[in-house]
Amino acid sequence: MKKLLFLFLLSVLPLMAQTDRATMTGTVTDPSGRRVVGANLVITSDSTGLARPTKTNEAGVYTLSSLITGTYMVSIQAEGFAPFVVEDVTLDVGQTRTLDAKLSVAGAVTQVEVSDSGLSKSSAEIGGVVHGKQAQDLSLNGRSFVGLVSLVPGAIDSGTGTQQDVRFAGLSDEDNTWHLDGVDNSGINHQYQKVDLHLQVSTEAIAEFRANGVAYSADQGGSVGGQIEVVSKTGGSQFHGAAWEFIRNNYFDATPWGAAGFLPALRRNNFGANLGGPILKGKLFFFANYEAVHEILNTPITGTVPSASYRTQVAALQPVLAPLINAYPLGQTPLSSVSATFNGTGRQVTREDSGLIRADYHVSDRMSAFVRFNTDHYTQTAPDGLPPSTGFSNLNTPNATIGIQNTFTPKFFNDFRFGFNRAEFLQGQTTPFAFALQITPFTNIGDPSGSIRNDNSFTTLDDATFLFGKHTIKAGVTVRRVQENKSSPSSPDDTLEYTNTTTFLQNLIDTDTYNGTVPLTGQRMTEYFGYVLDQYKVSSTLNLNVGLRYEYFGVNHEVLGRGISVDPLNCPNVICPSSIGWYSPNLLDLSPRISAAWSPEMFHGKTVIRTGFGIYYGFGQFGGLSAPISNLTSEKYTLTQAQIPGLSYPVAPAQAAASGSSSPSGAPINRRDTAVDEWTLSVQQEVANQTIFQLAYFGTSVSHAFSDTTLNGLNPATGKRPYAGFSTIDYRGTFDHASTNGLQTSLQRNLRGGSSISANYEWSHSIDDGGIGGGEADGPQNVACPRCERASSDQDMRSYFSASGIWQLPFGKGRKYFNTSSRTADLFFGGWQLSSIASARSGLPLNITLSRSTGALPDGLNKNQRPNLVPGQSIYPKNKSPQNWLNYAAFSAPANGTWGNLGRNAARGPRHWQIDPALSKRFAITNRIGTTFRAEAFNVFNHAEYGKPVVNWASNDNFGVILTPYNSNTAGSGGPRDLQFSLKVDF
Repeated sequence: MKKLLFLFLLSVLPLMAQTDRATMTGTVTDPSGRRVVGANLVITSDSTGLARPTKTNEAGVYTLSSLITGTYMVSIQAEGFAPFVVEDVTLDVGQTRTLDAKLSVAGAVTQVEVSDSGLSKSSAEIGGVVHGKQAQDLSLNGRSFVGLVSLVPGAIDSGTGTQQDVRFAGLSDEDNTWHLDGVDNSGINHQYQKVDLHLQVSTEAIAEFRANGVAYSADQGGSVGGQIEVVSKTGGSQFHGAAWEFIRNNYFDATPWGAAGFLPALRRNNFGANLGGPILKGKLFFFANYEAVHEILNTPITGTVPSASYRTQVAALQPVLAPLINAYPLGQTPLSSVSATFNGTGRQVTREDSGLIRADYHVSDRMSAFVRFNTDHYTQTAPDGLPPSTGFSNLNTPNATIGIQNTFTPKFFNDFRFGFNRAEFLQGQTTPFAFALQITPFTNIGDPSGSIRNDNSFTTLDDATFLFGKHTIKAGVTVRRVQENKSSPSSPDDTLEYTNTTTFLQNLIDTDTYNGTVPLTGQRMTEYFGYVLDQYKVSSTLNLNVGLRYEYFGVNHEVLGRGISVDPLNCPNVICPSSIGWYSPNLLDLSPRISAAWSPEMFHGKTVIRTGFGIYYGFGQFGGLSAPISNLTSEKYTLTQAQIPGLSYPVAPAQAAASGSSSPSGAPINRRDTAVDEWTLSVQQEVANQTIFQLAYFGTSVSHAFSDTTLNGLNPATGKRPYAGFSTIDYRGTFDHASTNGLQTSLQRNLRGGSSISANYEWSHSIDDGGIGGGEADGPQNVACPRCERASSDQDMRSYFSASGIWQLPFGKGRKYFNTSSRTADLFFGGWQLSSIASARSGLPLNITLSRSTGALPDGLNKNQRPNLVPGQSIYPKNKSPQNWLNYAAFSAPANGTWGNLGRNAARGPRHWQIDPALSKRFAITNRIGTTFRAEAFNVFNHAEYGKPVVNWASNDNFGVILTPYNSNTAGSGGPRDLQFSLKVDF
């Protein structure tokens, strides 16, 4: 009842957030510092020429909200005072820009000033903006805007160029919120997209984007992690267009590390076009974009496979297993009498086609509207592990929104949005047999399961701003309806595991895990968010941002009432009654947030000291709430040697139906939403014109982080399972804790005077007991001791540096030097632009494991087992190298009936760094038409980027050996040197 009352009170308010737009506010004073009431202010867009008027209120304060991002001119006039003009005022996405004005007495010359530095004087968030020119001019391997998120202060990017590798403040990739023009643009089932989309929003269609990671204000939420807000381009007062093509192929590239001297064939064509301009001058504008990527790659494949002598041995001792062992490809480099290394390639074909169209209508000075639609169609066929397995993925992502903005009075603004987001996903594989095979230490082979998904989200939001004296009150409500229609797995998913080559020779399966097909189901959930926020100008130097946000994420359920809830900890019969929901709703997710920004007068407005605290809530991965759906499978079981001594291949149907083999998925019916406390203290200093340095500290404490454990292990005293009639139960809850502390520094310079700079360094330490957040967690080695897992997080990237720059070389016509040079000299030497991205990151933790028989452990649970650490031995060898990264002699096998004493994530993988420069020049054809040539080099120094070593302490064959490069994709960082060339015609 309390929840309904609260939502009703919010719904009767006309409300506003506009995280994809900008707000400008300030105070107008006379020469003595007194407030000027009724001053007329007009802000005019440089691109469209459209103007927005307003007046200062009784406190001399003005606010203009719902402004499209871009560059403006501001003019202020008041009776008895000289006109005041500020040029080149840049408004960024999600920004509340403070622009104060001190007027001179009448008769003085009109004051014309260049915009101030853009110091953040209204809030304390750690984040930043990437502008459209950066997205288009910086060298991006794969040309995905996601590669630019790492340029934002507070972001950590593992470098492979996908949404799945972007994190903030030590939190999960499932904790991020992705928006396009103010509405949901996530993968729905996951927050990130399920495949490596490059063009879901073309870099050529992006006006700019903002990413906030820590201590953002109450108008943002829906998750506990980063808030990424992308804004699409709009048309201008003149027609503008472009057409381009970027080309890559293997003739320009270095040989990938680990490819044994073989250069995989690559053909990659990335092409597209833009067109924008007026339809009705001063009223209606449009922008359209099309872009495509067509790629063929012979991708490198490496792995550990059986040796010829071991194959012969298997065929002689276990003829029934010969088809399994012979399904592995033949290796080229022997590792031992048992194993060898395989190096090869497989054909990967990718096609991606995207389009976007947007129309903006200026109804009047008080009302505007827009509509935008975009879609991305992606198909790929590729090797799926070792040959002959292949897989395919198809994904379509249509997305649309409509928005209406109203300025009812100078004190009241309103913004309404409705958006639709969809993810149509189909995935499958062709494999040598109808199950996956795991034989330690060989690379896994086969994965026959598939997935069908048609997921939707519908977002409605209405937001408003009210101006009362020194207070700018913002309030908003959002309703998001989520639909997930899926069959996963859409084909049986069976895994046979042999813990070592000896048990395989004996044909003793350690574990047989089977998940049958799940029928097509429809999950539904509705989220309700509301907030109230006061941006209070306490004085000309002090601003407070005080807000309260309420988030109700609803309860996931199946549209036809299907689903079997399993919770042995809270339901007496293990299976919960069908009369109760999948879990109890969380009704008290109230999020107070407060921040202060102080700009002391003694520093003449060049310094801002900021601090803030907030509480944030989220449920993580939507797909992770669907355990009851997975229990609808026709069969779901786990068989072990402890249950069925002598379990062997082929598994007889009678064994599959054995009593006690049912292995359902469980989740707590009293689950809690993840809660994160965040705090920060930062200083921003304008060190030069339009150049800002920031030094910041932040800390987070995560309660109810995602956890993944296994229940119903054997009771060591009785040798029986506590819950009779069931095998193991995968139990996913929110029982873990995580924390992060970090020091962040950045230097940002907007593109002024022909150059821009962005440089960020972050030192941080993330600690957890297995769960990061969202849907990421490690299962414990010993289920009875989850606290024994406390260690550095899987994503604890201790040091992270990223930088980018754009420099218009000062030579040629219109530049500082050789401005009067001849046309021929200018053709060759003038007008060049140099840009670059550089990154360096420390190695991620390595969790050293070993494969153990279920019978060797007290509880019969053999997931994520670790060895013992040998006293006096170093984890690393004396001469560490890619062929010898970890010291095999530092570890030993635990005695039967005991767990290993090595801590989780005890070692570290390789560091990574690379530099990606680009050189370009625009050749003018006419006054308006030109063509730009561009050459880019990714990892220009061809620095070898190593992947993680083999961490399974199974044998001395390949433990500690790095077999794969850091990144085998054709996008992102971590690959060999790649060259890319492009030609672009624009007008």
